[in-house]
Amino acid sequence: MKAHIKVACSKQNLALIRDFVKSRLKDMKISTKESDQIVLATDEACANCIIHHHQCDHTTSIEVSLYKQKDIVYIEIKDKGHAFPIHNYEPNNLEDIVKKRAKGGLGIMLINKLMDEVQIEEHLDHFIYKLGKYISTSPDR
Repeated sequence: MKAHIKVACSKQNLALIRDFVKSRLKDMKISTKESDQIVLATDEACANCIIHHHQCDHTTSIEVSLYKQKDIVYIEIKDKGHAFPIHNYEPNNLEDIVKKRAKGGLGIMLINKLMDEVQIEEHLDHFIYKLGKYISTSPDR
């Protein structure tokens, strides 16, 4: 079953998205470690859409869906316009970011590190970031 939430592009709604994802993952009995990774990756991707793509324009919105297929949890973030190519992103040197104490620059690197699948589906008037995480079947839930 697919769970779905649509929110206005406001930074305050990032907490709402995190709570939504965490709650659905708890319902699926996903381990805390995997849940935390999925929540963090989702938060980073949504923050990028809200802050960079929409400039926090609360008159616009994004949609987040979550579902499980076999042993993979998928997060889909639907947004209008054109996607930033997160799967082709070459991050700045981590040492340079730390030295400069730069704000930002790590979100896409985190998404790619935490998630097992990162895809972009381009459509005529929107795109979907599709993030997949393989879920362990160990009994440490």
